[in-house]
Amino acid sequence: MKIFVGLILLFSTISCTQEDNKDLEYVINKFYENANQIRNVEYKMHRIDTFPNGGLVWDNRGYVYAEKQVKDTIFGISFYSKRFDISKEYIYKNSIGYEFDEEKKEFKNEKGAIGFLGKPGGQMISLNIFNLDSIYSNVELFVNENNYVLKYEFEDDTVYNVIQKTKTIYLRKKDFFPVKIIGRSKVLDNSASSYFTFSNIKVNTGNENKIDSLIESKIGTYSKKSKKVRKLNSIIGKPISAISLPNLENDNLISLEINKPILLDFWETWCGPCIASFPKIEELAIKYSNDIQIVGIVSQDRENALKLVKKKNITFLNLLGNDNVLKQYNVNSFPRYILIDKSGIIQKEYFGFSKQIEKDINKPVVHFD
Repeated sequence: MKIFVGLILLFSTISCTQEDNKDLEYVINKFYENANQIRNVEYKMHRIDTFPNGGLVWDNRGYVYAEKQVKDTIFGISFYSKRFDISKEYIYKNSIGYEFDEEKKEFKNEKGAIGFLGKPGGQMISLNIFNLDSIYSNVELFVNENNYVLKYEFEDDTVYNVIQKTKTIYLRKKDFFPVKIIGRSKVLDNSASSYFTFSNIKVNTGNENKIDSLIESKIGTYSKKSKKVRKLNSIIGKPISAISLPNLENDNLISLEINKPILLDFWETWCGPCIASFPKIEELAIKYSNDIQIVGIVSQDRENALKLVKKKNITFLNLLGNDNVLKQYNVNSFPRYILIDKSGIIQKEYFGFSKQIEKDINKPVVHFD
């Protein structure tokens, strides 16, 4: 796989000729001129992602059919998508995302669908089919034998610690349609990348309103999956087990003393919402320093966890966790927050940061007084 990714990197750096700003404006205008003529499009996608932690590589292929939806305020398109390695199909239209399970013949739907592009099928989607990036720090045009190549540079993202972010879009000369998109960045000095390669591209195939037909036919033959009710964590209402873990910063063994309420913050370096919530948790730690002890627990990638804590100027205590402590508290998603009263009884669990955490600190639950 490393050799394969290396070959892609080599291919992507084939020399191009830089063009002047006049030609850049021409290419962008021609892109939109042609994109405006597209009513629907279908293509096969080959996507490769490399991640900044541990050299993880995703290598996936799929199929997409998309229709332009000017009035859609989330994506500007409706689409059907499928990743070939799983038995699920995904459809999005009018702010509603549908997931169809081909094996169980069940479906579920969700409103809003902002996170729908993170689903396996959604990972095959590129919004640069109809639109180019409009917020960036710099863009340059290069030209090779078959493509116009736009290279975008972006401002550093201080929330998620993403730096040196670039996106390179290869537009084929005959119709300015993207055939390859390469994104690169660094997170805590480690490189990450995404490669989108389009093939079997078909534009304006005549399948008008295909998305509506697909939704209607599938809902007619699939049964709606009953909504799962999240079970109360079995640890709620029980005494806390002893926590004795190494200090993230110096390996000193820390045994937590239950002399006031504790908020446990389970997080990992690869978890975007965890990082985004850090300033809010730090604010709570400072604001309620006399009332509650906040303790972070991170179990993976200690080196980058240390970098992140220092970069974010985190002052609350962080401990180095392990699989046993995650099992002990039934933690299998992040961020996860667990609130413990001063008697050592586990009171509440939060799946992601919410304002309810501060409300519960301000208006203590059972046993806090």
